[in-house]
Amino acid sequence: MERLWRDILDRFGQEVALRAGGEELALQALVQPLPDREGEQQVHSPLGLGKKERYLYLGPAQHPLELDTAVVWKGENFRVQSACRVGEGVCPHWRAVLVPGEEAAL
Repeated sequence: MERLWRDILDRFGQEVALRAGGEELALQALVQPLPDREGEQQVHSPLGLGKKERYLYLGPAQHPLELDTAVVWKGENFRVQSACRVGEGVCPHWRAVLVPGEEAAL
């Protein structure tokens, strides 16, 4: 099953770069917008109106995502809001929620 997941990423994955610890790694991953149940794309905050867009990331198991990992996809920077390794023993991969941002969360 792990080979099947690699084949899926090779065939349908998009070019993504992971930046962490001063290093950058290019790889194939699936990234797509997550629909918001509330329907609003902007949220009010103390700093004004901000985007609330979120994206689903599905990537290879051998390249972990942490909260301080920046993800570059289609020329835009994203930060990891949450990430976990899933599918252990069947089809291991990383699943994460990304949000637009200039730099990774600290």
